[in-house]
Amino acid sequence: MPFVHRPRHRRRPTLQLLYEGESCAVVHPDPDEPITIAGFAEAAALAFELVDLDVHREALVLLDERRQVTAILLDPPAAVGVYIGRVDGAGLEVPFMQTLSIVFQRSVAAHAPQDEIDGYRALRRVHMLQGLLLLDVILTDGERVQSMAISSDPDAVWFEPTLNLGLGSTESAADDDSTSEAA
Repeated sequence: MPFVHRPRHRRRPTLQLLYEGESCAVVHPDPDEPITIAGFAEAAALAFELVDLDVHREALVLLDERRQVTAILLDPPAAVGVYIGRVDGAGLEVPFMQTLSIVFQRSVAAHAPQDEIDGYRALRRVHMLQGLLLLDVILTDGERVQSMAISSDPDAVWFEPTLNLGLGSTESAADDDSTSEAA
């Protein structure tokens, strides 16, 4: 099921994750209403929804192979954000293989500065070394969003032409033509 905007007054239950003396909140989606981030539009919508939670710096979204959200860490310590693939703890029991970082700022510039793009690329490499795919680092000020993946990569994951997330058929027209020719 694609991302569906939920009423803003509703609070999700949270757990506390303690890592090397620092803690952060862990939020889990309602199991009866899973959140799937099929594309950038859903990621941006989630960024806008998270503004209403008690997040000051960052939300780290953990996703499974179908891009269903397994957990959201609110203001994780820097080491957790960088080395999430090596962190154990309450709230992280469900396996994940993709991450999405949503960073909250006072304002979002029209164009991403090179140091933010360089930081995104470095974080993406560290996540790859842990066997994780960093989908994006999204900057938001509550009114605008900016994708570091789109800003820095003409082949960003958001632009993949077909992606089967188990959400139904994603066959392309080329697949349909080859099937009809074979018959």
